[in-house]
Amino acid sequence: MQPDYVPGSINPSDGTPLDPTESTPLSEIEAHVARARQAQKAWSELPLETRARHLTDLAKFILEHHQDAAKIMSMETGRSELECTMSELVSLPAAVQTHIKVARDTLRPKKMPISKIEYPGKSATVELLPRGVVAIIAPWNYPLGNFWKHLFPALLAGNTVVIKPSEYTPRTGAWLWDACQKVLPKDVVTLVQGSGEVGAKLVESGIDALTFTGSVATGRKVSARAGELLIPISAELGGKDAAIVLSDCDLQRTALGIAQWSVHNCGHNCAAIERVFVEDSIADEFVALLGAIFSNLRVNGPNQTFSELGPIQNPAQFDIVDAHVKDASQKGATIVCEGGPTGDGYGWKPTLIDRCTPDMLVAKEETFGPVLAIIRVKNEDEAVKLANDSPYGLNGSVWTRDIKKGKALAKRLHVGVALVNNHAITGTMTHLPWTGVKETGTGVASSQWAYHVFTRPRTLFIDKSSAPDPWWIPADEQLQELADALIERGKGSFMATLKLAGIVSKRVKNINALAKRGTESRASESKP
Repeated sequence: MQPDYVPGSINPSDGTPLDPTESTPLSEIEAHVARARQAQKAWSELPLETRARHLTDLAKFILEHHQDAAKIMSMETGRSELECTMSELVSLPAAVQTHIKVARDTLRPKKMPISKIEYPGKSATVELLPRGVVAIIAPWNYPLGNFWKHLFPALLAGNTVVIKPSEYTPRTGAWLWDACQKVLPKDVVTLVQGSGEVGAKLVESGIDALTFTGSVATGRKVSARAGELLIPISAELGGKDAAIVLSDCDLQRTALGIAQWSVHNCGHNCAAIERVFVEDSIADEFVALLGAIFSNLRVNGPNQTFSELGPIQNPAQFDIVDAHVKDASQKGATIVCEGGPTGDGYGWKPTLIDRCTPDMLVAKEETFGPVLAIIRVKNEDEAVKLANDSPYGLNGSVWTRDIKKGKALAKRLHVGVALVNNHAITGTMTHLPWTGVKETGTGVASSQWAYHVFTRPRTLFIDKSSAPDPWWIPADEQLQELADALIERGKGSFMATLKLAGIVSKRVKNINALAKRGTESRASESKP
C-alpha cells in the first residue's frame, strides 16, 4: 500500500519543490495517543524539578542545533534564517525558565483557608493534577513558536503530548519531535502528520485536553467536537488588531513600531497590526513617514542576503491578501505603497493603504499578510469605537506621550492584551497571559492561567476533630434552633452569634446520645 503524503511541499520564497513528508495513517493515530498515555504515568511521577531539568536540557539542545532549526523553518516558510532565529529561537531559554518559575508557583499544593470557629479540626489543600495526554494542533505561521507556549507548561504539569504540525510546515514539526526523542524519555512527545482530517481524527482518539491554533472556521468545529467529547480546549483563532495613534505621539517611534508589528513575519501573526486609527491632525505626516519606511522594506528571495520579511507562506493566503488589496482599491482607498507580488514564489511587497473605510475587507476581515489599513478619525473616542467594532479582540494598542490618557484608552479596548506605545511584545513573555475575546478564541496561552486546560484541581480535605459536626443527624428541636440562629447571624444579629456556642454544644450531645442509644440497643438485642 502506497503511503499518503502531506501536501503543500514548496519553498514559498522561490517556488522550489520540497521532498514530500509522509502523512500519518488515520488508523495509526490512536496508537500514537496510546503510547503517549503509557509514557504519562512515569513522566507525571517524576518530581517537578526533574521534569524542569529535562525541559531545560531540551532548550539547550535546540539552541545547540539552532542553525538546523532555522534552515528548516526558512525552507518551509520562506523567511530568512535570521528572521526565523529572531522570531522563534533567541527567546527560548528565557521562555523555558519563566515557564518553570510559573510552574513552581502554580503547581505547588495550596492550603486553603477554613474557619477554625465554624469548622474546628478541619483543613483543606488543593493540588493540580495533570489531565493525561494533551494534543497540540499548531498552524504554519510560527512552526516552532506555536508549540513552545503550550508544550512546556503541558509537560511541566506532568502531561504527555501529541503534536500535530500544519501540513504546510511538517518538517519543522518533525525536527522538534526528533529533538524531543533525543532528550526526553520515550513517547513523552509523539508526532502525527497530515492535513485537517488527521487533526480531526486526533481529537477523536482519546486525548484528555487540547490546544488548537488556527482559523475561526476550523476552530469552531474543533471546539464544538471537543465540547461534545467533554475535552477541555484552549483555542487561539483569528485577529484583526488595531493601533490608535494620537496627535501627541512620538511620531518617529510610533511609525517604526507600527511598521514592525504590521509586517513582522510577513503579517502572518494573529496579533499583527492590521488597522491603524490615526487622528486627522497628524494623519498626512504620519502616513508619509510610514510610507517611507514601508518602501525600504525588503522581502526575502533567492538572492537576498538580509530582509525584513518573508513571502506569503502559501497560495491560499496569497489569494486572500490579493483580494483584500483589490477590494480597497476598487472602493476608493489610496494605495500609498503599492506592494504586490515580487515575482519570486509567493513574495509580496508591504502594502500601505490610506483613507480606508470600515466596509473594506482590509478594515474588517483578517488579512494575515503584509498589508496595513489607515483609517483617519476625528478624535480618540471615534478611534476606540471603530477599533472595538470587530469580531476579534487579541491585542490593541494606543500610541501617545500622555501615559495616563493612553492607559485609560487602552482599558476601553475589547481585547485580551492592551498596550501603550508597543504592540504584540508580550507574546514571548511567558509569565503573562496571552488571550483574547470574541472570535479570537477561548482559553489562555502562557502564565499561570494556561494551566486550567492542562490540569484539574483536586481537593484533599482532612478532619481531625473528635466531635461530630452539629448539623449531622438526628433532626430535632436543637437542629431547628441552630438553623434559626445561623439565619439570624447571616442577617447580622450579634446576639445570634453569641447563642451559637451553646446551641452547638447541645446538638453535639444529642448526636452522641443517638449513637449511644444505638449501641445500647444492639447490646440488648445480642443478650440471650
